[in-house]
Amino acid sequence: MRLTDKLSLFWAIMINEFKIVSREPGGLVILIIMPYLVAGGMAAMASFFTRVNGVDFIRQFIGFEIIMVSVIMVQTGARFLNEERSGGRLEALMATPVSMYVVLFATSMVMVLVNVGAYVVASLPIIYSAFGLSGLIRLIPSMVIVIIGLMPLYGIGLALAGVVIRIRDVDALMNVVTSLITVLSGATYPLYVLPKWVNAIVVAMPMYQLYQTTISVVLGNGLSALIYGLVASTVAYLMLGVFTYGRIERSVLKSGIR
Repeated sequence: MRLTDKLSLFWAIMINEFKIVSREPGGLVILIIMPYLVAGGMAAMASFFTRVNGVDFIRQFIGFEIIMVSVIMVQTGARFLNEERSGGRLEALMATPVSMYVVLFATSMVMVLVNVGAYVVASLPIIYSAFGLSGLIRLIPSMVIVIIGLMPLYGIGLALAGVVIRIRDVDALMNVVTSLITVLSGATYPLYVLPKWVNAIVVAMPMYQLYQTTISVVLGNGLSALIYGLVASTVAYLMLGVFTYGRIERSVLKSGIR
């Protein structure tokens, strides 16, 4: 297949996914208002014990945003393959000459754009109210950081997509994944409450690196040194995802989908 054919196919898959997402506008609204509900609820509870200022609220708000987009990004590929299997289309899809990497990347890129769009729309009012025009300017590089930070999460999601081909209890797996992302993000609580060995794991995870880098830019503190860790995580987790998915897919093509 020529490169132009692959690009045309890639674009066609993205358009189709955009159409599917657009049929559920309620989900997009939830992506925008949920951070306000969660961060607002947490701020309300904290206000009984201490004074909550605007910076604290923004930290909680951005933290939940990062957790939310991380969960969506990691689950996208696995959910897509599970839906294809449930509809009886997975075997035919894998038998086509089109690489599954192209299909999964196109599907995931739609969610990258949706997640980044929701992040910008949701964050714009609160950042403008706290920092004015300078805050809106800082929102632009933070958006770029979110795009970069979603790439290692796509790598993790690609590995999970391979696992999903082998198992059927996808909901149970995704519940565990969601819990791990929430605990290991370090985005809604201070790290000192965790054991030191868990701290080391959290710092190595892309969710924490993405959160700390994003909040540093939003608050006007410049780029955090964790940006280097985020770039390294992008390479490492993408390689892990490609290797894991490829190995499982080859095994499945030999033995068949169960």
